[in-house]
Amino acid sequence: MEEIEKTGEKKSKKKVIIIVVIVALLVVIGALGFVIFNLLNKEEPKPQRDVSQGLVVDGGMEQKAKDARFTTDMNMIWTFPSGSVTSNNAIIGNSASNLYECYFEVYLDDEEQTLLYSSPVIPVGKRLEELKLDKSLPDGTYDAMCTYHVLDDEDPEKELGSVSFAVSLVFGQ
Repeated sequence: MEEIEKTGEKKSKKKVIIIVVIVALLVVIGALGFVIFNLLNKEEPKPQRDVSQGLVVDGGMEQKAKDARFTTDMNMIWTFPSGSVTSNNAIIGNSASNLYECYFEVYLDDEEQTLLYSSPVIPVGKRLEELKLDKSLPDGTYDAMCTYHVLDDEDPEKELGSVSFAVSLVFGQ
């Protein structure tokens, strides 16, 4: 009888060991499945910014933004009579070869990046009639940035990209 009990204990120990091994294998298989699932469904890293012919677009934007190109219709040196805010020679427009409307902003290239002007929306193929800054500067030559913002044709609140050009503002001419 004692032998039967010992044999029964051995069998039950074997069963316990088998059950523990099976549970451990299931845990390992489950962990491996979780890791593999997460690796296969990992989100793409956010793409770096891409510069395409001067137009800056985010790599994750829709195809329309990726395909957008911008050609400027402008001169780069704008002159202003002494004390005046209205340029006597600024040509600034949205070239007829573009696909989208835009607007532009002029910033003084200083530490504060002072905003001097923000234009209305300019349709494709049209020019701004006159450039009238928000404030006059003392006579002299100033470095500035003209940043065009290209707008979506279906949602004018959505910007497809932007491009900046260095310009010179000459006061006292």
